[in-house]
Order: sequence, then C-alpha cells, then structure tokens
Amino acid sequence: MAGRGAERHTGPRARPGPARAVGRALSLLRDSDLVDLVLPRECGGCLRPGSDWCARCDRALLALAFEAPGTGRERAPATPGDHGGGPWVVPHPVPEGMPPVHAWGVYADPLRAAVSAWKDVGRRDLVTVLAPLLAASVDGALRGAGWDDGVVLVVPAPSSRRSVHERGDTPLTALCLAAVSHLTRLSQPSGPTLRVAPALRHVRRVEDQSGLGTVERRGNLASALAVMPLWRNVIGGRRVLLVDDVVTTGATLAEAARALRTAGCSAVVGASMAATQRTRG
Repeated sequence: MAGRGAERHTGPRARPGPARAVGRALSLLRDSDLVDLVLPRECGGCLRPGSDWCARCDRALLALAFEAPGTGRERAPATPGDHGGGPWVVPHPVPEGMPPVHAWGVYADPLRAAVSAWKDVGRRDLVTVLAPLLAASVDGALRGAGWDDGVVLVVPAPSSRRSVHERGDTPLTALCLAAVSHLTRLSQPSGPTLRVAPALRHVRRVEDQSGLGTVERRGNLASALAVMPLWRNVIGGRRVLLVDDVVTTGATLAEAARALRTAGCSAVVGASMAATQRTRG
C-alpha cells in the first residue's frame, strides 16, 4: 500500500513566531561547516551531543513499535467496527464519534522527546525521524480500511491560532506532506492517491489541551472545529484519513471527525505516530 502525490496548500503564511525563528536559525547553523564550533549538534531524543538523532535512541525507538514484523513481538490489534488490520488504538473511555485510529507505537521516550522537540522547540530537522513513522501508520490505516484505490484526502488536525502565531508554521501539515512523499518513494503501481488537505480550522478559541483531563479536553474542543469554506467541495463525498501526532483521550480526533462528517465526507479513519499508555491497542 502506498500513496502517490501531495497537494500543497498555498494560502497566506503566518509571520514567523519566536519558536519558528529559532528553528530556522538552528537549521541554517546545521547546514554550516562551523556548526559544531557555534552550536554543537544534540540528539532530539536524549540531548547527547554529536548528532541530530543518535544510534542509541534509534534502537530505543524501534522497541516502542506496536508491530515488529519478524520478531514475534506483534501485538494483537483492537478492531473497532468492521475494520481489520492494526494496531487500532482505543482510548478509555472512547469519545463519541471517534473514528478507528491506527498508531505506530507507544508515546514514550525517545519518541515523546522527539515529538516535543519537533513541535514545540523548532527541531524541524526531526521530520526525517518522524515522517517514516507517520507514513507507516498511514499505510496501516489505509490497509485496515481497505482503501486500495481512488483518492484519499490526508487531513491534519489543525493547530490553534495561538500556536500558529507562536511557531510561525503548521508542523503537522508539513509532516503529513513528508509522510506522503515517503510513501510515494516506496509506491507500488497500485494504491490510492493521497492528497494532503489542510481543510480544518478552529472556529473558536480553545485552551491548551496538555494541561486538561479527559472530560475537560472534550468540553474544550466541543464544536471547536470546522472545515474551511474553500475546502467543503473538496471534502464532500471523499474518503478522509485524519492525522494527529499523538492519541491521548481521542478528543481532538473525535471533534475533527465530526467536522469532516458535517462537511459531507464519505468515510473517515485516523492515523497517528503514537498513542499514550491510557489507550489500548
């Protein structure tokens, strides 16, 4: 299973925020021959100097995978509804309307540290580590849903307006594009055409989810998302693969799926890099 093609959104860009500005400066420095004299490289997982991602964290990362073909460590998948494949992760309790969601592995270090550094500290160079994980999860979700032809829209969960302003970009959209590109390079003659569609937006202000409990997260996001008007005709009647970076309570995925169904998508499944221990897969 593989995807072909990616559709880039060419709308107005947000002005770079402090985190994004730092990230750009770091990227420029990393391209310099003098980088180790000015700013020593640090591993995005353990902060050890010497490389952007060390061999030790690479080995630890593989141990977090829900599926490890050929090792005998495959975990039995949950199978919501009629969906096969796996691993499908299930928060407890399951929020109403949450679609079946495939995840690559457990949200624990060094993956947790890498996601935080990538998203919040401007370490966009870690896309090279994270994109293959998301690509594998997208591929697993497509296989499990039986979507092996036609067009599938890959819709990232939206960042809040405050986050976009502070970061200066939308890292999950960029990661989706990288994951689709990764699948394209591995593509077989058959398979669905994947198009990244950043179609969702916040229609009201929400609080930072990280400090909220299960009930508070759901209340915080209730009716908070909608498909942007320019994307409604694109979403209508299409199959959608919804992407979030980490599955915790499932509140974001449930609300995003509600907004997509309201806009008329024909079906929706989800994919994520990781799931917290509170989920079962």
